[in-house]
Amino acid sequence: MSKRKLLVTQIAKGVRVQNQDLRFDFMLNPSAEKELKSLEKMISPELYGIISKLLLGFHGHMQYEMAVDLVIFAHERIAHMTSCLGADYVLDICYAWIASELGFLKRSFITSIYYNN
Repeated sequence: MSKRKLLVTQIAKGVRVQNQDLRFDFMLNPSAEKELKSLEKMISPELYGIISKLLLGFHGHMQYEMAVDLVIFAHERIAHMTSCLGADYVLDICYAWIASELGFLKRSFITSIYYNN
C-alpha cells in the first residue's frame, strides 16, 4: 500500500498517522464487481483499480448501488446520488475522474483533476 500524505497532516500541527491495511477484511461484493466489469473496457486499468478499492469500505449493498451509479454515469452522463455523505463524496470524485478519461470534463477543469494512490 502506497504511503500518501493526508490533507490533515498538511494543515494541522502535530498529527501522526497510523496505517492499517484492512483491504482483505472488506472485500468487493460479487454483484458490485460484476457490475463494474462493464467499466473495465471504458476506463484505464489504473482508474478501474482505484474505483474498486474505493468501494471496499462500504456495505455490500451500497457497493452495488455505487457500481450501478458509476456505470450509468459512464454510459449516460447521469450522476446519481445516494444521500449518504461518504458514498456521495466517493461517487462525485469518481464521476469527475470518469468524465476526464472519457473526454467530457469541462475544459476549465481538465488540468485540475488527478488521481494518485
